[in-house]
Amino acid sequence: MKTTLRGVFLTSDQPEKLAAFYRDVAGLPLEAVVSADYTYWMLDREGMQLAIHDAEAFADYAHPPLAGSNLTHLYFQVADLAAFLDHLKSSRIAIHAVDDVTATVIDPDGRKVLFGTA
Repeated sequence: MKTTLRGVFLTSDQPEKLAAFYRDVAGLPLEAVVSADYTYWMLDREGMQLAIHDAEAFADYAHPPLAGSNLTHLYFQVADLAAFLDHLKSSRIAIHAVDDVTATVIDPDGRKVLFGTA
């Protein structure tokens, strides 16, 4: 059986704020998807989707959100770690941890998000 990772769905009590974080810090062009009674934020690139949903509206799947959970880690590849660290500094984003290969930040919901050259 062959499987392909199709997407990552994040839930948040403040999904618009979380979407802004990923737009500003990771440079992801997340767009609001609006229906009559529900809005979520999404990026679909080359068959891979990142979506951010309101935790309460997505309650059948993932409510309440667990701010301290390390069950979801996101990793983004960057070409130049030093340049990315400069970007974090100019954006006033606190760095949780850094080593020779990765920088880790905490998103607004408490998830550890890694950016690295590996």
